[in-house]
Amino acid sequence: MNSNKLSVALVTGANGGMGREVSAALLRSGLRVIVSCRPGKKGLDFFNHLCQEYGSHRVDYLDMDLSSEVSVRDAARRLLEKEYRLDVLVNNAGMLGWKPQVNGQGYEMHNMVNCLGPMLFTWLLKPILGRGSRVVNTVSVMLRLGQIPPYFPYPPKKFNRFKQYACSKLGLTLLSLRLAQLWKEDGITVNMADPGIVNTPIIRLHKWIDPLTDVLFRPIIRQAPRGACTSIFLSLDPSVEGITATLFKDCRAVRLPSRVLDDPANDLLWSFFITLLSHGDK
Repeated sequence: MNSNKLSVALVTGANGGMGREVSAALLRSGLRVIVSCRPGKKGLDFFNHLCQEYGSHRVDYLDMDLSSEVSVRDAARRLLEKEYRLDVLVNNAGMLGWKPQVNGQGYEMHNMVNCLGPMLFTWLLKPILGRGSRVVNTVSVMLRLGQIPPYFPYPPKKFNRFKQYACSKLGLTLLSLRLAQLWKEDGITVNMADPGIVNTPIIRLHKWIDPLTDVLFRPIIRQAPRGACTSIFLSLDPSVEGITATLFKDCRAVRLPSRVLDDPANDLLWSFFITLLSHGDK
């Protein structure tokens, strides 16, 4: 896809480590970029910084809390009232919590923020996604270790942050593949970016080991620019035009394991997602 065919992009979690890199790259490419952040000063400060650097006519702001279905639906509604087309949607926001949490509906927080929230937001934006639009969903190498339990998206009896993170990223992958096939004939592509293990603030154990992590682990893992490169590639590069339902890492297509492609929980997950969508009809 030629960059001059692109006009508007939206990046969720835009003020995070990788989100900053993706937002800046899309702005440098000539796109107008909508930065979506959690409500609060940090997101607004980042938005104002981009306005100063690139011009207020190039940047827009959309506050959204992915842990809240009400907030996601409200953000989508506000966006649809303002925009007539969205060429690139980068679902970059995510979390790796360290204690058990549920949202107002009782959904385990990783499942909502990393999976259901982004997919609900994407679905609601369908009216402004058209032929040639690209959806880029940030997944993780951990998806290969994930399992979708029969009680998804509710919390397990015993909380394990890494298991919950892996579950949510597998869920995002499975729903992305389903959506890609559903929207293929509309010319909307849905692909996944695996950034690798990236030095971002979500990598915290909140224990005595954290200072050692900062000294010994963070310097040798990927920094944000390298982590963001695949999402940037999928957003802009002409070579991936028309490619959909594909996982990419280091700007190259990666084969998904058969256990993911044939996951028996696929139908269960999709059925729950359809139920979630119906909430807006009530």
